[in-house]
Amino acid sequence: MLLLILSLSIEVFFSPNGGARDAILKELENAKKEINVAMYILTDRELSNALISAREKGVKVKVLLDGKSAVEIRYSKHHFLSERNVDVRLDNTRKTYGDKYEGIMHHKFAIVDNKALITGSYNWTHSAEKLNGENLLIIKEDAALIRKFAGEFTNLWNRADNLQKPVKLDPYNLKELKKNIEKWVIVSGKPTNWNISRSGHLFIDFGKGKEQFTFVLWKEGVEELEKEGFNFENLNKGKIELKGKLIDHKKYGLEIITSDPEAIRIIE
Repeated sequence: MLLLILSLSIEVFFSPNGGARDAILKELENAKKEINVAMYILTDRELSNALISAREKGVKVKVLLDGKSAVEIRYSKHHFLSERNVDVRLDNTRKTYGDKYEGIMHHKFAIVDNKALITGSYNWTHSAEKLNGENLLIIKEDAALIRKFAGEFTNLWNRADNLQKPVKLDPYNLKELKKNIEKWVIVSGKPTNWNISRSGHLFIDFGKGKEQFTFVLWKEGVEELEKEGFNFENLNKGKIELKGKLIDHKKYGLEIITSDPEAIRIIE
């Protein structure tokens, strides 16, 4: 019993800027067999890339997200992960109270190799790392506690829905675009115009006026593409593929707005 007590390890981190993200990254990078994540919101690109890297090394990775939030939040990484062979499911179960309130999958925990539990108020988001007051616990070698969380993850996973592939759309077919507002989509076609604004944002237009479809990549995404050597002049030459959540902006019309450089690809 004494040996078991001595092997138990608990670390605590607070945000903003308290080392929580780095602590999570360390655990993900050290994973050998499996990572199971139940997260209300996942938008953090570094943590998403760490999950993908683990998957590429042969680690079995499962990610469970709240279905409603994943669909509503345009920066959710569920499709980003799924397209890179991470197993993703969405919990769309809505437990009601008196037919008035809807429940959500509000967990924020991950289990690594059934040896480390990562939990706390910390969503895997930029805001949790840089803005919010959050807490994060990393508990290791508490087998009984980890078994309880693993059981909860299994229950949630079994009731959740497999991720549906994004709808593929023509950027000039406005009728079909409007049918898919608020959905995750893939839009492919040849743009009529593009420019990088003084603020550093990329705008790609398909037609003229408010009725057109426009793709917007925020400055941080543009900077990432520049680091990778992306040739923006290739946008003039042929078809491109764009991914993200399609919205109907009150002022600007049909748009995909993202900071994810992976959302844009030259296909011809």
